Amino acid sequence: MTKDKIDTSKSFSFSLTHKNGYTSLPGGFDISKAQGDIQKPNKLRINAEIISNNFLIKLSYLSMDNNYWITNPISFEWVETSQDDNPFKNINPVNILSDIFSEIENATIISSQNYDYEISADINSENLKSLVGDIIVSNKNVSLSLNIIQDGIVDSIKIYGIVQPNDTIDTQREIKFERWNENLKWETP
Repeated sequence: MTKDKIDTSKSFSFSLTHKNGYTSLPGGFDISKAQGDIQKPNKLRINAEIISNNFLIKLSYLSMDNNYWITNPISFEWVETSQDDNPFKNINPVNILSDIFSEIENATIISSQNYDYEISADINSENLKSLVGDIIVSNKNVSLSLNIIQDGIVDSIKIYGIVQPNDTIDTQREIKFERWNENLKWETP
């Protein structure tokens, strides 16, 4: 998928998983896995497993226009929240792909088969803020691999190593993408 196709895409679904780590958010929330939907310019739905104070919490988050809701982790009921109390306020997954495609360096095709490609590249950690927010190790060189399938569609991205302060060199984040430009149904809670 070319940068132009990414910039003009209207919606997609994603899943985020980790090996040997998590993604930290403000407030002591550590995402172990998440899945969700994005519709440009400003709709985001996330279902996540979060570790907080050594407890596994499942919660959902919805952002539509300038309105934000999050589920109570005990009752699972939706609660409207302000932008100030929003644990996802510093991330912007809508831009993760365009940020990566704009800033990767040293891109090399590792393998190709039937129009499917695995590409290895480097990126500065600063260019991953749309994924991890402001909790970041500044100016760190990070390795990643992109899987691009037929018609240039991004299937997945793997990000290796230290991006946030609690990461190790063995930390791996994997983001999978699907349902490009499908009509997604959005309802307020």
